Amino acid sequence: MRIDLAGWTSSGLRCPDVEINLRKPDGGVPKVALIQMPNGTGKTTTLDLLNATLSGAAQHWSAERVKGFRRRDDPTPSGAFKVTLLLDGKPFSIELVLDYETGQTSYKTTNPGSGGVVPKHHVPPQIHRFLTEQFLSLFIFDGELASRLLDPRKTEADRAVDALCQLYLLDAVSDFTGDYWERATKNQTAKTSTGLTKAQDTLTQLRKREKTLQSGLADAKAKLGKLGSEMEDLEQKIKDHVGRVAAVREQFIAAEKDLITSKGGVDTASTALMAAMRLPHALHPKLAEDLEALRDNLDRLKLPENTSAQFFEELVREKLCICGRPMDHEAQDHIKTEAKRYLDSEDAGIINALKRDIETLAAKPEEEGAGHVRVTNLAKSLGKAAREEVDAAGRVRALKQQLIDGGDTELEAWEARLDAATGEYVNCEALIAEIEGPGEPDTPDDQLRSVSQIQKRIKEVAGRIADITQTVRLKAQTEIIQSILSKAAHRARTQIKAELLAQSNARLQTILVNDPLQIERIDGALRLQGQDEASKGQTLSVGYTFLMEVLHRGNNDFPLIVDSPANQIDEGVRRRVGRLIPELCSQFVGFTINTERAGFVETLETAAEDVAFITLFRKTEGTARLMKNLPPGRFVETSNAMLVTDRDYFYRFDVKEEEEGAGVVQAAH
Repeated sequence: MRIDLAGWTSSGLRCPDVEINLRKPDGGVPKVALIQMPNGTGKTTTLDLLNATLSGAAQHWSAERVKGFRRRDDPTPSGAFKVTLLLDGKPFSIELVLDYETGQTSYKTTNPGSGGVVPKHHVPPQIHRFLTEQFLSLFIFDGELASRLLDPRKTEADRAVDALCQLYLLDAVSDFTGDYWERATKNQTAKTSTGLTKAQDTLTQLRKREKTLQSGLADAKAKLGKLGSEMEDLEQKIKDHVGRVAAVREQFIAAEKDLITSKGGVDTASTALMAAMRLPHALHPKLAEDLEALRDNLDRLKLPENTSAQFFEELVREKLCICGRPMDHEAQDHIKTEAKRYLDSEDAGIINALKRDIETLAAKPEEEGAGHVRVTNLAKSLGKAAREEVDAAGRVRALKQQLIDGGDTELEAWEARLDAATGEYVNCEALIAEIEGPGEPDTPDDQLRSVSQIQKRIKEVAGRIADITQTVRLKAQTEIIQSILSKAAHRARTQIKAELLAQSNARLQTILVNDPLQIERIDGALRLQGQDEASKGQTLSVGYTFLMEVLHRGNNDFPLIVDSPANQIDEGVRRRVGRLIPELCSQFVGFTINTERAGFVETLETAAEDVAFITLFRKTEGTARLMKNLPPGRFVETSNAMLVTDRDYFYRFDVKEEEEGAGVVQAAH
């Protein structure tokens, strides 16, 4: 199978809102696509989202990580990233949506060849094993991966082999059998002295750890008090000292005053916002609408019904019940007894109170500054107060730094100690929170730092001791399966490494004909024959060659998507790598900066012949001059970015930071 990257779109994210389309008029993709993006344009974010969208990994992201993709000061409630692949020429796309309000993610998969749109991450079976995080890391990576493959301190080469053949699945099956045995033995009642002894030892260790943590908690609280006093003393010394310096006294006093005022503003705004958010109807206009609908429905149903008690009294005097049964003495007594449960005075009071609250709170007009409007306004006030606090704190820091730069060693020493004490204070607070917090239930016994979690574990172990398990036969079978899996994985790794070694060395003889180099063995990293280290050019040549051999196993073709493929190497090496890449892959997508063009891009263009040139930069005041003399019909302007698909502009594009004022961008035309 051949997998090509056809393009992607992004909106509402840290990276620019843009659509990258790599399709050619004939439906295929260019051999090489170069996306030139200045630093800070979002290359790393784009690669992270490519990986997360294709693998489905974002389903497990925390709310904090999801919200971290929101563009600063952008009220957009959600962001989206859509990737389109060509599977043997047929389009297939996955879209990732990030909800910044809830911190949740969702996926949508579009496969015209098998049912259209599916509202989840749904990958066809034939490519499922290729779109895992482990496998994707083989063809979506930064330019340093090649170096890491040859780093003896790392195990990137072994990880690549495991990802290729999915050998990690054997480890997963082994872990599953172990987990199965653990689950199966929990409810067994046969006893062994060995199992009992082990459980008792575990209980002893847990109780020791509980005592250690209790002692550590007491020490941390004591240290917290001392640090708090020390910090207050240092802050007062610094404030008095700076306030005595005539050159900055007035500015410092004003900045300190603003800082105190802004902190008070943040406290006031946050308190008011939290109080307002406690009213459910204020969180969203739809909640208020639904509450009003509830009140109207209660009115329409005439609830509470004042005559409900009278209804039951009249019912027991009838000859027949409303269900048609004769009303005998037993039925009369039962109805009289149960009537009190239905809309008695207490129930009626609750319903009336509910309707009254809806009338006075949820139904209050938004024009009066109530409900969701009030929450929104308070949130804006909090944001403004927070910005004012940051600004005031920055001015205070700048004035202190001005004195330190002028040679005030005493102030410098106090500031250093205050920073250190603040760090220790934060660590103590974190430790106390960890010890007093709920903890993580999956944490190993010897790493537990939550007293409540340890106490829960102690209770569980004590329960096991009361009814210890013995499943000798099942345990032996589990160990046999795990041994078979371990040996299978070892033999597979050994055989695959030998094949990759031979194939990579054969290709290197052709690629590095003027600079012969061979791989001696694959042992965690790639170990070179006759030398411990390689030059930058050799490292990239060996690394890219090995990766392509890994990816080409099984007669499948994959795109190579690399961030900064030629960064930090000289022009001679760049030319060698530029000639190498078209020989190794069916599609190469490189995220580059303008300083990588020399040597690399020219050679790559000559070697590949089929190259798409794309330049992408943000729209800011500093980049305004870059939008002059844009090639007609070869650019697209979005709300926050410019996308230019022109070769000459690609080569002319130059970003420089002026000496005075960071962020000013110049274009050489």
